[in-house]
Amino acid sequence: MLHFLLVDDEPGHVIGFTKLLGKLRPGDAVSSARSGEEALRLCERRVFDLIFTDIRMPQMTGLEFMEKLDPANRTKVVVLSGYDFFEYAQQAITFGAFGYLLKPVDAAKLQEVFARAEQISERERRDRLRQQELAARIDRMEPAYSGKLLQSWIDGTLSGDRLGELKVILPIAGAGAAVSVKRNSSFGPEEASRVQTLLRRYGGCFCFVNGHDDEELICVLGDGVDPQAAGQVFEEPELRFGAGHLSAGIGSRRDSLLEEAHISVREARFARQEYFYEEDRAVFAIGASRLDRERIPALASAAETALKEALRSGDEQAVTAALAGMFREWRSPPYPLPHRLRDKCKLLLVKMIEDHDLLREGSLHDDFLREIEVLTEHTAVYSQLEGGALEVVVRAVRTIKEWKENHRHQLVQRCLAYIDEHYRSDISLESTAQKFGLSAGYFSQYFKNKLKINFTVYLNQVRLSKAKAKAMLEHETLRVYKIAEAVGYQDVKYFNRVFKKEFGMTPEEYRKTIRILRQKRG
Repeated sequence: MLHFLLVDDEPGHVIGFTKLLGKLRPGDAVSSARSGEEALRLCERRVFDLIFTDIRMPQMTGLEFMEKLDPANRTKVVVLSGYDFFEYAQQAITFGAFGYLLKPVDAAKLQEVFARAEQISERERRDRLRQQELAARIDRMEPAYSGKLLQSWIDGTLSGDRLGELKVILPIAGAGAAVSVKRNSSFGPEEASRVQTLLRRYGGCFCFVNGHDDEELICVLGDGVDPQAAGQVFEEPELRFGAGHLSAGIGSRRDSLLEEAHISVREARFARQEYFYEEDRAVFAIGASRLDRERIPALASAAETALKEALRSGDEQAVTAALAGMFREWRSPPYPLPHRLRDKCKLLLVKMIEDHDLLREGSLHDDFLREIEVLTEHTAVYSQLEGGALEVVVRAVRTIKEWKENHRHQLVQRCLAYIDEHYRSDISLESTAQKFGLSAGYFSQYFKNKLKINFTVYLNQVRLSKAKAKAMLEHETLRVYKIAEAVGYQDVKYFNRVFKKEFGMTPEEYRKTIRILRQKRG
């Protein structure tokens, strides 16, 4: 069972949304708060699986509530927003919200949120069980207990008597620095031992796998080790082969590893984020970091407008150029933190989809949003993010272009059918263009581009061939002006000119020729 919190100052919304939740999730619990302050108090007393908050509330807005909420719970906030407040929802994503829903809330969209929440809840439950099992094993196994001490040490949560216990088993004392090594596959104990052997060429050290993340290896270097020299180990093909994305961050030297190793580890983790931008390198030192904690990726309105216009025009080359320009601007050092750039890219792509009517419809819209979510959540390096964003944008351009081509093809077929049905009437380029809501100039050019013939010539051919004007002239009793009217010409002189241009003789000359031929055969 999941437990939801609804934060909204309007009783009507609370009642309506609570009923919707009860209908969709009859077995789950719902609590409500009339303000951000009340919601914060509730969150201090218990953990909610999902928090739904309105954006616009007096005293404390939904965004202010998110800012004051414990960071661990921000990912569980779903923002409820009207179309007029879409910019607020974008900010909520930047703050790390679990998602956003537009009012009135669509039941299908809400079900998707529930499905994601259940997956996370189940994962958290399994994590808790694993931690409980680990705690039970630590009570029975001394090596496992040592591992827990090391984990608490690098997390900065070790103090008092437990620091004394660690000092007994710690192979390095005094000053030194930490290295955080990260890759997209697990490290095993054998690999930790191999890295440790390689590093010991440079002096005293020891390595162990992060107990919370087996894709991270922590290496602690003694004071006699030159971190920059030791870092060369992580450039060696022997270590990098088959590892996928591998990066190593080097923290600063600390006077007391026993008490300050966690600071060096934190710095090392920060430094290695630069790999996102510099994937050709593997080692990044905190002292030479080009990351900027404060930089928020900006986007000039002109650049965003250029991308929007290029998308609407269906110009794939212009779209590619506009997007490449944005990424060049973002990549200039000092670099913004990778998660901020991912968030900015996500906002840009989502807004691009939301701004186009065609892309905002049905399953196509959902497909694009899922693709954007996967791209911005799971890219390890800048080039992947840029390439993936380009794929999304190009697919959007081609989708729009394909729709326009299909629409244009249908328009041509409708025009031809209209001419075929109404050629006997007094139709013209202007009247036909007006029929299909187009200007005469555009329609004339469009018709000629598509059929390689101008409208008037085509209409004349249809009139002369469809009505079999020549066959009608073979009847002696039909007057020429009547035949002209029958095939859509109100002006008999104009009919004579068109007929002569098409067949090389006037209608009367044609009729006379037919009469002579009949006499000869007779």
